[in-house]
Amino acid sequence: MSSRGQASTNRRQRCAIRLATTAGRLQIRIRFGRVGEETDGPAGKPTRNPRPKPRVSLAGPAIGQDLGMTDESWRAWERRLGRIAVASSAWQTRTNRAEEVPPRSALGGDDTSNLSVSGLAWYSLVVAVEHLEFVLAMMRATGTTYPTAYMTSLRSALLAASHALWVLAPVRRADRRGRAMRLLIQDLTDQRKLVESATGLTEQQLKAQVRDAKALTERLDLCRGTVAELGLAKSSNAALNNTDVVNFAARHIHDDPAATSGVEPLWRMGSAAAHGQRSFALMRMDRNVVTTGADGKRTVELRGDIVHDIGPAAAAAALAVNEAFRLFDLRCGRVQAPGEKLPRFNEL
Repeated sequence: MSSRGQASTNRRQRCAIRLATTAGRLQIRIRFGRVGEETDGPAGKPTRNPRPKPRVSLAGPAIGQDLGMTDESWRAWERRLGRIAVASSAWQTRTNRAEEVPPRSALGGDDTSNLSVSGLAWYSLVVAVEHLEFVLAMMRATGTTYPTAYMTSLRSALLAASHALWVLAPVRRADRRGRAMRLLIQDLTDQRKLVESATGLTEQQLKAQVRDAKALTERLDLCRGTVAELGLAKSSNAALNNTDVVNFAARHIHDDPAATSGVEPLWRMGSAAAHGQRSFALMRMDRNVVTTGADGKRTVELRGDIVHDIGPAAAAAALAVNEAFRLFDLRCGRVQAPGEKLPRFNEL
């Protein structure tokens, strides 16, 4: 496999990623170009892109204006992404500071000396908002729909928001604590694996590795002791399945079974994008440009799609973030956001 970046003839940013092929086999090329850019044609000759990718505008009042696009579904998703961008901006402002959890609230009562339920939920919310806002900020700044990079970030946003929702959703304190503990134990287990995976260490580094691994093991033992002390369910020690968490969040948010069933495919598409799986491109051949050269070699240009990929993935993440914030405020005893500066987003 080879990759190369090529400068477009009009000096606008462009990057092409090619999958090396033999004659007669498929070649995939990912374009990150802008509207009207000139691309390299046969023998290096510049040719006008036959299907320039529409710029994406999320600049408030500009949403929905005629940008030369004829596809109404694209414009509809632009408008929806504009609403999501407004919400994301408010969430980013909110997560710029750590919020105080009222000690006498339900969530404040969940916290113990060895388990911060509120801290785990809040961290997940912060990470979810960061990834969602990153995608929207990049779309605003570049007007470019990166095919796989956005799906990767939106996958992280969906997962982190689902973690927060999953922890906060139960009515019973023991269930919230149990889920938070399960999330914490999984995190500590993964952290210990990370520490133990380092090889080729110096003697000093090896001592630090042994020390850190021991500290994490002791922390895990403390967590398991806390499970018994608080009388939490045995499932609090079980390995966490992220797909199950995402599906739980989807069922919690959506009353429509069709909407619920659509979330897991978005999650898995994001995983394929994040892991660089070729299947992500091959599944989109029918909605991208396929050209055949004189030598019979076919080339697929994979383009970002806000109608089928980026838009729905952003909406799934935003809905999960919105509901997780609602639950966070509910467990803190807040009927509405403080000072009405953090409005509920009923239309995402």
